[in-house]
Amino acid sequence: MDFVVSGVITQVIQPQSGVSSRTGQPWQSQEFVLTYEQGQYPKSLCFRVFGTDKLQQFAIQQGEQLTVHLNITCQQSRNGGYFNSVDCWKVDRQVQQAYAPQQGYVPQQAPMAQQGFAPQPMQQAPMAQQYAPQQAAPAPMAQQAPVQNGGLPFPPAQ
Repeated sequence: MDFVVSGVITQVIQPQSGVSSRTGQPWQSQEFVLTYEQGQYPKSLCFRVFGTDKLQQFAIQQGEQLTVHLNITCQQSRNGGYFNSVDCWKVDRQVQQAYAPQQGYVPQQAPMAQQGFAPQPMQQAPMAQQYAPQQAAPAPMAQQAPVQNGGLPFPPAQ
């Protein structure tokens, strides 16, 4: 089951590494603490990212606002007890909202404007003029052929 949580990374725990006894391949994992809002008080969740490739791909930093996708599994320990593994398999970063001026928005002066390179406002035609339907001049009527068959444009059916 995919468990999705959004919050802020409040702790980055030192990575762990080793060599697999089964395959002989090196491995690396790192744990992170994510604090999220639920109810009246914030909650924290510790999750693990396993694999050097995922650690490099996700590049999680303290203070980041993230949405993490987790797999939660229950495992039995050697002494017969149980524990949960919370493994992260996907990270979504919060995308900064694109520029959308709001009413009352006053843009800050850009550094180029301070050097005399301020952009000039664009001249635009009013919408009514810009998108008004064009009236076509009536085309001159071609000379009509003499009317036959009582004014019908096609021969009568026989």
